[in-house]
Amino acid sequence: MIGSHQGSEEQGLLSFLATRESDIIDFARELIATPSVNPPGDERRVAELVSDRLRKLGVTDVQLVAKDPSRPNVIARVPGTDSGPRLILCGHLDTKPPGDLDLWNSDPFDPMLRDGRLVGLGSGDMKAAVAAMVYAAGALIAAGGSRGDVILVLTADEEAGSNFGSRWLAQTGLLQAEAALIGEPSGITHEWEGIHIVSRGAALFKIKVHGTQMHSSVSDRLPAINATVQMARLIDRFDRELKSSLTYRGHPFGGLGPTVNVGVTAKAGVFYGVYPGYAEFGCDIRTLPGMEESEVRSDVEAFLQRAMRDQPSLDADLAWEIWVPATEIAPEHAAVQSIRTAARDVLGKDVPLTAFPGATDAAPIQLVAGIPTVAAFGPGLLPAAHSPNESLEVSGLLKAAKIYALTSWRFSMLN
Repeated sequence: MIGSHQGSEEQGLLSFLATRESDIIDFARELIATPSVNPPGDERRVAELVSDRLRKLGVTDVQLVAKDPSRPNVIARVPGTDSGPRLILCGHLDTKPPGDLDLWNSDPFDPMLRDGRLVGLGSGDMKAAVAAMVYAAGALIAAGGSRGDVILVLTADEEAGSNFGSRWLAQTGLLQAEAALIGEPSGITHEWEGIHIVSRGAALFKIKVHGTQMHSSVSDRLPAINATVQMARLIDRFDRELKSSLTYRGHPFGGLGPTVNVGVTAKAGVFYGVYPGYAEFGCDIRTLPGMEESEVRSDVEAFLQRAMRDQPSLDADLAWEIWVPATEIAPEHAAVQSIRTAARDVLGKDVPLTAFPGATDAAPIQLVAGIPTVAAFGPGLLPAAHSPNESLEVSGLLKAAKIYALTSWRFSMLN
């Protein structure tokens, strides 16, 4: 239920979107039907589709910029009428692979409308949000523009590290604004569950376990260390005890603290007849704001050293691989307040401020480009992303377009 206190300009935005609901749904379906699977990664077709639709909606300042020609990003600007604050609306154009097609009830690239839901690969993560942003930009153009620029940044490569997308855009100075909003799905158990002002970071590493490779027929006669068995014991200890060994402070939007995922990858052994001399497993820690790379790495190193002291036959070392810092934007930031009032008017309820469980494009946008960023507020459910039969509520797609248009207008009116 839309609130009744909008001015005539805001009512014009909403009216524009209300008369184009079927167009918004059809465009979201076109985006889903245009593969942009990553890996391997190729966003050219979907980027052209988005660019063409923006131009048809009257957005003339549209650029395709790319580190690699097959990995384009779309940057589209709705020019402001004055010198109001600039807002980035950010979404990514790529999707994860569909996985086992036998687990899908329909072709993942043939979007279906079923029981009020839009089903298809990338529907929630996040082609519906991209469609909503495109039509929000069209609504702003039809209204004559907001006071400050509204910039759509629709990125490549978010699903595989953002090296061709937001990270490259931030490093090359192509992103400039006073705030950014990323339209990742913000529901965990129900849609529009929270405005995610925190994006948790990630610490990704492997533990390498060394043993004795030899003929397995004599393992009971000679001193030997089974790397696979040692790995299994160490995985169990990491799973039970590592979280309590990490240094972190409480955070008002941090939920239950960091999430420790042990054994997200594992590799061991050679073949029958070979006593395993090497094994390794990967770990994935989702971190909170305030957790520093040096501190987390030191905690993991200390934990591993204790395990080896307790079990002298254990020989293992840490291979530190990827660190993505957490981000946060202040609850009182004007962008957050603009989103909250827009969401209240469109959804008919107050949406709490929360933390996004994973990482988003917020890290390069905020930490490299220096733009305060709301990590996620968009249609869909995060657990449905990367899953067979991915879907979201069709009504959520239409609400997203209204929220993005109202947020952009209200933020631009602030000093």
